[in-house]
Amino acid sequence: MKKYVTRSIVFLAFISALCSADAVAIGQFMVCRPIFCAPLIGFLMGDIGAGVWIGMITEMIWINTVPIGVNVPVDVSIVSILSTFWMCKYFTGLCESGIWGLILAVPFAYLYRVISVFRRNFNTRIMHWVERGIRNGKYKRVDTGIIAGLFFFVAKAFLFYVFSMFVGGRIYELVYQKLPLFVLEGFYKAWYLLPICGFGAVICNFRKTPFLRR
Repeated sequence: MKKYVTRSIVFLAFISALCSADAVAIGQFMVCRPIFCAPLIGFLMGDIGAGVWIGMITEMIWINTVPIGVNVPVDVSIVSILSTFWMCKYFTGLCESGIWGLILAVPFAYLYRVISVFRRNFNTRIMHWVERGIRNGKYKRVDTGIIAGLFFFVAKAFLFYVFSMFVGGRIYELVYQKLPLFVLEGFYKAWYLLPICGFGAVICNFRKTPFLRR
């Protein structure tokens, strides 16, 4: 049983890492967006409905969170993937647990943001290494640098997901079992009210676009 759980976490962590890589590293097919990656994890965990709902909430609330230039925003795919995984693994079908998963996943997303800043600094070293090689006529360093940057990105995301799914899952389970009844009732209501807040966030973001302010 433990081997099965470990294998499932490793597999899902690898899929999640590939989804995260789509944001800035390779592809940009939008599979990193919560509306796609959360239902994907939910489907693999046997509860696609929970993934769709969590993905919808996360997508609408953080719809304007896009990595542009040197900006390192919170990775919303982490919020949706972790909360979906924890809900499907520990408390399948309980709406309250989904909201608790979203709350707990946010600090993990900010932790990943800090790690991403260090990873970008490391990529800068790779870039300087490639530049020195070009000046010395070693043009193969260009391909090596690209592959190395992609490898370290996916490896970083994979290890982070393994850690978060396992360690974060234990925290998620233990704390949820100790939450008082009135908090769980609030989480239950929030499960249905958050999409309304998300829809308001979507309207607010669209109002900031120039063609809607004319």
